[in-house]
Amino acid sequence: MGVPPAWSLYAATAAYNVMSGFNSGGNLLGTFVGARAFTLSGAAVVLLAGAVAAPWIVGTAVAHTVVFAVVALPRLGPPVLLAAAGGALLVLLLCWWRALPTNTTLALIGALAGAGLAAAGRGGVVWGQVWQVLVSLAAALAIGAAAGALAWAGLHAALRHADERAPRLLRGLQGITGLLQGFAYGGNDAQRAMGLFALVGAWESAAGRSALAAGHLPVPAWAVWSALLTFGAGMALGGARVARTIGERLYRLRSADALSVQVAAGLTVVAAAAAGWPVSSTQTATAALLAVGAARRVSLPRWSQAGRLALAWAVTLPLALACGAGLYALEAAR
Repeated sequence: MGVPPAWSLYAATAAYNVMSGFNSGGNLLGTFVGARAFTLSGAAVVLLAGAVAAPWIVGTAVAHTVVFAVVALPRLGPPVLLAAAGGALLVLLLCWWRALPTNTTLALIGALAGAGLAAAGRGGVVWGQVWQVLVSLAAALAIGAAAGALAWAGLHAALRHADERAPRLLRGLQGITGLLQGFAYGGNDAQRAMGLFALVGAWESAAGRSALAAGHLPVPAWAVWSALLTFGAGMALGGARVARTIGERLYRLRSADALSVQVAAGLTVVAAAAAGWPVSSTQTATAALLAVGAARRVSLPRWSQAGRLALAWAVTLPLALACGAGLYALEAAR
């Protein structure tokens, strides 16, 4: 099998991350849309401003996990990266077409595992790390839901006797909590693409290849900016569709609901980033959103819509695994 050119690896990673902006970006915008705190463009600026700061503060442990932990990408080489990025892209395209905010972490992890299996058999995948990622995703769901319910209960108690200016105050505070949510994304989800961009750059230089051989991944500033800019482009181009699913179709959000979700999800994902766990900001925020709605009234969330989201999450991993394996097989057959 020939080695794909570097430009194709950059293009596949960029396309995957643009679709992440469509999907994850739309999900992050959902609470702003539902609470009507900002316009879509204003909310996108707030989220990106928070995301820019994260890699410099919490580090790039998640990028290292994506590149080294699930499959040994530096050893398996460019064809596996190309198949994985393409497989994840196909899954995200399908879910965006159906307006379903799926889990972009599961999409990439599944596609990496599928491509690794096709390239090197069962030994091509570090199964213990795959299970660790799945456990961390489930833990983030549970913690995000619990934190959302607690945040809403605390905020509700604090505002019980507030005057009529409280809703305006809460909308203003969403600027701060939106920065927190963007920071969480930049410290965790965005590092998937940062790691892939950085890996391609490392393959292109002798110093980078030496660092990879020693188990290190240099993540230069250009890789950080490439990930954030492609994500922002996707959020601007296609995020509105998923944002309406989250912000309007699950239930009618109030400002206190949105604030609770943003605080709960943001803190949960930042904690996971500090530990190097690649969790999903979108899935964590959705779990917090449903928990907040149920705390207000159990029948308030549209549970049938929540079921559609759960089904999308459930099929993402096996579908991505099949896509990653299939694309690698097509490359190998050329």
